[in-house]
Amino acid sequence: MVTARLAGFRSVRGHGAAVALLRRAIENDRVSSVYLFAGPAGVGKDRVAHALAQVMNCRAPAPDGDACGACDLCDKIARGVHPDVIVLQRDLKDPPEDSPKDSPKLREENAKLRAMRREDLAEADLKQNITVEQVEELLARMPFRPHEAATRWVIFRDAERLQPAAANKLLKTLEEPPRGSHFVLVSAKPSSLLPTIRSRCQLVHFGLLEAGDVAAVLRESAAELGVDLAHLEELVSLGDGSVGRALEFKNRERLKERQALVDEILAALRAGAPGLFVAIGEKAREYAQAGEKARGYDALMDRAQEANRQDLDTVLLLLQRHFRNEAMQHANVRPRNAAVNAARADIVRETQSMLDGSSNLNVQLVIEAMLVRLREARA
Repeated sequence: MVTARLAGFRSVRGHGAAVALLRRAIENDRVSSVYLFAGPAGVGKDRVAHALAQVMNCRAPAPDGDACGACDLCDKIARGVHPDVIVLQRDLKDPPEDSPKDSPKLREENAKLRAMRREDLAEADLKQNITVEQVEELLARMPFRPHEAATRWVIFRDAERLQPAAANKLLKTLEEPPRGSHFVLVSAKPSSLLPTIRSRCQLVHFGLLEAGDVAAVLRESAAELGVDLAHLEELVSLGDGSVGRALEFKNRERLKERQALVDEILAALRAGAPGLFVAIGEKAREYAQAGEKARGYDALMDRAQEANRQDLDTVLLLLQRHFRNEAMQHANVRPRNAAVNAARADIVRETQSMLDGSSNLNVQLVIEAMLVRLREARA
């Protein structure tokens, strides 16, 4: 996700309490060696982690202690190429390899691609988890001093995606971090982390953003993010406090397709018959036809399945939003209907959680079970 240039804490939208906590820690020289930044997806936790790395390493701090955002260290951190700010996330299935013959510019482009945020990449291009091999490679670097900065920062994106074996490899290092090294585990599902990992972290809570902050981020980076400002208000509403979620709806045609699928689900509920899976099957075939020339058959099928799961997740977001809005609308005039729709919103949310990050579940069976539960929750 490309957003306005990072320049310390002042370039962070929202999260006043979290930023204030970190500022106090810096002022009192009590910065934790291991943080867990926990909160909803797409609200800027990763941005705050990088801002913290800037503040701790800036060559020319502002009078209030914030990073200048302009020195060479701040610039490299903002561009994602600083050697002492290491980002660990699910790897690309086919990551670009550096060659001795590569130009410095190509090496930098490869580094940027490897460091791109998960939501900027197709799910089919990513591995399922952060692997043991990735953690072992990281730990091999820990005994050495930082290259350029005063402190080294290791940022784990989607930390709940750590394989159990990979997480266990980290335990000793998190318990006794090397001098000058700090770790930030960023997670939208902190309960999925091993308890032994959570116990070693200082927890920093992040909440949803105010609508004005979501709008500001989208407005500031509209060109880079491909946002049509004519639909800014609708995107902010659909985002429900998350910039990442708002961006899932920026493509108007795909939004219409997804909303049509939501309408089919609602019609199926009223009719008492699923009817959903014909549409899903057709969409999967469309993805297959579009990618057939570019990839082999097996890879193509994998891509079709992943794309379908991504679309389905957004459809479930829209469906949950529909039931929640219905519950709010009927809260005072038809309390029974409000209760039913609130229960249905919870069912959809539980289904999302069940599907999130799992590759072993039969999607059709999970959705069929959801439809049965939704039909049973009647006024």
